[in-house]
This record gives sequence, C-alpha cells and structure tokens, in this order.
Amino acid sequence: MKATLYLDQVAEPVAVLDDVKIVEFGSDNHPEGERIRIYYNTDNLNATKMMVELHRDRKMTVKLEDGRSASALITHASLDAKGHFVGVLRVIGPLA
Repeated sequence: MKATLYLDQVAEPVAVLDDVKIVEFGSDNHPEGERIRIYYNTDNLNATKMMVELHRDRKMTVKLEDGRSASALITHASLDAKGHFVGVLRVIGPLA
C-alpha cells in the first residue's frame, strides 16, 4: 500500500511512501491513542524541497492509498543497505 505525508499549511505532499505496513500493538504498555505504527519504505522520501526528516517534532497528516488518514510523527528515519529510505511513523489518535 502507498501513502503520502502532508504538513499543515502545505497543499502538496511533502513525502510519498512507496510501501507501508500498519502495525497495531495489543499490549497496555502504549496509551490507547498511540498503539498504531506505520512502517515505510521508499526510494525518495522528500517529494518537495522540504526535508521531512528535519520536522520530526511536527504533526503531519498521513493519507493511505485506501482512503484512511491520521495525524502522525516521524519516530525513526534511516537508510537501508540498498539506499532506500525506511522508517516508522507513530500515529496519534485514530486511523480513520
């Protein structure tokens, strides 16, 4: 599944995520509204001149290919051995 990331006040997506996997933690160790993580893999993280990884502390809106969306924070961003961007988004609130 694909997804796009948007910052507030920016009409264009700031990142296009080629492959995402949604994971929900079932334990009570995480607060009720913060149990969903989105693992992503993409060839090019930045869709504009804005460097997304520098905005970890800002809430972004993630929109999934199937129509669902939610607020999210970048928890982890890195490169894999093949040069692809990989990382984790922490979903804040419901994914609807």
